[in-house]
Amino acid sequence: MRQSLEQISDPSQGYISQEGKEVGWASFASIDEKLPLPTGRTFQPSGLDEDFYRPVESYEGIHRYDPKFNWEPTEERKIVRKIDKRICSFVCLMFFALQLDRGNISQALSDNMLNNLRMSTNDYNYGQTIFYASFLAAELPSQMISKRLGPDRWIPVQMVSWSLVASMQAFLNGRSSFLVCRALLGLIEGGFIPDCILYLSYFYKSNELPARLSWFWVAYQSTQIVSAFLAYGILRLRGHNGLAGWQWLFALEGLITGIIGIVSYFYLPPSPTQTKSWARGNDGWFNEHEEKIMVNRIIRDDPSKGDMHNRQALSLGMLWECLCDWHMWPIYAIGLCWQIPVRKSNLLNHGLTELD
Repeated sequence: MRQSLEQISDPSQGYISQEGKEVGWASFASIDEKLPLPTGRTFQPSGLDEDFYRPVESYEGIHRYDPKFNWEPTEERKIVRKIDKRICSFVCLMFFALQLDRGNISQALSDNMLNNLRMSTNDYNYGQTIFYASFLAAELPSQMISKRLGPDRWIPVQMVSWSLVASMQAFLNGRSSFLVCRALLGLIEGGFIPDCILYLSYFYKSNELPARLSWFWVAYQSTQIVSAFLAYGILRLRGHNGLAGWQWLFALEGLITGIIGIVSYFYLPPSPTQTKSWARGNDGWFNEHEEKIMVNRIIRDDPSKGDMHNRQALSLGMLWECLCDWHMWPIYAIGLCWQIPVRKSNLLNHGLTELD
């Protein structure tokens, strides 16, 4: 039996040759115990189309690409845990900071902010509408900038910029300043979430990313819990140095985000093969063998990730091609409306508060 079976050179085609006949994978599965199949390796490079998988020469990890390289499953699991610890956990912290500044307006309302600014609930709703419209308008431009500069550079710039605006909300003096600040916050924060997802895609395979994004959204919900406790303490500073509690809230939570943003500028590596720096250590986070595993597993999972380097801008033609991909339209629709029920309940609560 073993001599009568001859596997074709490209196993990706999904069949083998058996006495001149094509046999599907189901037939192959019924005899796999009799074949001398390789075991203990995460990826077997036999039959790999080197030209198809090979990244462009400008790809930042090209010096670690090796189509004949293989590794043990235990090695890959160890590296993924290391990435979780060093990369994913910090990205979740940055998302925590985003929601801290984006959501503290709700706690500020509980400290009589609208009355202090001589504003109505309608004024607040206008401000929130302007914020989300600005946030949406900034999504694509922000991602274009991120792809050109690299998310490791652009994300810290975003964080420090919006932390300054968030802190300056402590000096709001009326409706006009409130609306301007909400517009600026939306423009600066827009694109942060997809920028983080782009950054994570440099380190994770497609089947690993959903679980990490679930942690990402856990951080989002955790912020609402932690920020409530922070607000309880900070709002009690009401009256210190002549400032209201909501002014202290904006100032201090904006400061927290600014510190995280500054740290992220020095902490985030551009790619798996670019972790060496004075802040991250002269030896980097990964040795050569680990870098080869990281690069080759990503490219073999999704060869398109090697089509560009991490400082290469997207063209307008590429953008238009993405917008014309009708397979993505249902996802766009979900993204536009998934929070409508939550937002409606929030607006209703503010309206009822005004009636009281």
